[in-house]
Amino acid sequence: MRDAESIAVDPHKWLYAPLEAGCALVRNSDQLKNAFSYNPSYYHFEEEALNYYDLGMQNSRGFRALKVWLALRQVGADGYRTMISDDIRLAAHLYDLVDAHSEFEALSHSLSITTFRYVPPDLDPAIRPDERENYLNSLNTDVLTRLERSGKAFLSNALVEGKFALRMCIVNFRTSLDDIEALPGLIATLGRETVAKY
Repeated sequence: MRDAESIAVDPHKWLYAPLEAGCALVRNSDQLKNAFSYNPSYYHFEEEALNYYDLGMQNSRGFRALKVWLALRQVGADGYRTMISDDIRLAAHLYDLVDAHSEFEALSHSLSITTFRYVPPDLDPAIRPDERENYLNSLNTDVLTRLERSGKAFLSNALVEGKFALRMCIVNFRTSLDDIEALPGLIATLGRETVAKY
């Protein structure tokens, strides 16, 4: 990052801000002025000032930065360090839980994201590898749909080396250890119910 000319940031993720709080940080703000500044003849500003319309595509805009500023004032840098550390710790704990569970295959863990999939313990080992993968991809797609419809948890999906994965991304400071520890049992139950309908 030390050599980056610009960095895009989505405060609605790990700064826990509402949507529409994205921003770009640039090393040299003159480059933004060169790209976006436009001063038609009807702009009559008598004094030199920082005009944000010179720094981006939007000429008129709401005060979107207010929600980020207020959150920073409320919790401070130490508060954010604690919340983000908690998210990372909870995601690692989920990875360990699914890795130790006989009905899951843990696929990946990075920062606050853990991916895994439901694998029935009695899956026929003689099944061809391509058929096995197709079956597990279809099964986990259905498990994810059932989970979302249950309203008990919300995960997204990812493809990890061609495998359809359940993806837990923790970006909510209200996520608790109890939430994480309840998830494998909930998904295993839905997995068994889904297998029974195949």
